[in-house]
Amino acid sequence: MAPPVSQPPNKRFNGSAVYIAVIVVALALIVAGIEITRRLKTPADATTTVPAGARPFPRELRDAKGETLTIQREPQRIVSQTLGTDEILLAICPTERVVALSHLAEDGNYSNAVEQARQIPNRTTQGPEQILQFKPDLIFVASYSRAETVELLKASKAPVFRFANFDSIADLKSNIRTVGYATGTDAAAEKLIRQMDEDLAAVRARIPKSELPVRVMSYDILGYTAGSNTIFDDVVRAAGAVNVSAEQGIKGFAKINSEKVVEWQPEFLITGANRDKEKSVRDRLLEDPAVATSKAGRAGRIIVIDNRHFLTVSHHVMRFVEDLANGIYGNRK
Repeated sequence: MAPPVSQPPNKRFNGSAVYIAVIVVALALIVAGIEITRRLKTPADATTTVPAGARPFPRELRDAKGETLTIQREPQRIVSQTLGTDEILLAICPTERVVALSHLAEDGNYSNAVEQARQIPNRTTQGPEQILQFKPDLIFVASYSRAETVELLKASKAPVFRFANFDSIADLKSNIRTVGYATGTDAAAEKLIRQMDEDLAAVRARIPKSELPVRVMSYDILGYTAGSNTIFDDVVRAAGAVNVSAEQGIKGFAKINSEKVVEWQPEFLITGANRDKEKSVRDRLLEDPAVATSKAGRAGRIIVIDNRHFLTVSHHVMRFVEDLANGIYGNRK
């Protein structure tokens, strides 16, 4: 990405602006951690095992790697190291039982629970030593948590449970059920899952039954798209649409040339943006001639989803489904 020699001032400025925009987006995805998780997640991860039905403590959990955690009594000092478990805990668990949340809990660009998070002042920002100072009786981490942090916590015999599956709405429901089982808030977890089902049914009731499914495709200014085996693909199907990238054989996340947008001709392009940045992200995509001349680009059918919904791995994924359905069925001509 080195700038050309003797570039006119306006082109140098535009080149710098593009460079800065790309770096900002890249850093945003890294900070969020979620997209990286989905891209790097290994297919060997199995489903987390949670016994059916409520039962008294002690309770045993088995994670996706087959490692077991026995929780002797209902946890009273819970630490969450991921935004997904932050949001789930704040929805189903009394806040007095949560002693610390992740550093993203109050980040309005990504968190769907900023106000609730402010009731819990501690953040897991300084590594395993700080986490252990909270004297936790349960710690939630994820497959995208820093490996050295997780290993040090486990070496200290801390009660750590690792989440690893985020590729479907069913995965997220399973994670909610796991949090409920681990914390003894089974009933609240099931209530939250029922609400998700009701929200999904409301969206599906809006899907036109007499028309062919709309063909959509995710694409961002870094050139990434989401194929099958991703939460994006499941959300698209939940909204009654077809994921073009999955249709073209892409699995997981992949970087593609923008000419594929012209070749595959989706009816809508889908991307994410921080709040108040929707227009700039849309404009940046349209600066690519391939995007601008595609069917979606010519029709102005670029749906920009709030990153709080686009990147979430909690029950707030239902807002993503709703946003997508609103964008598709509210804009069709």
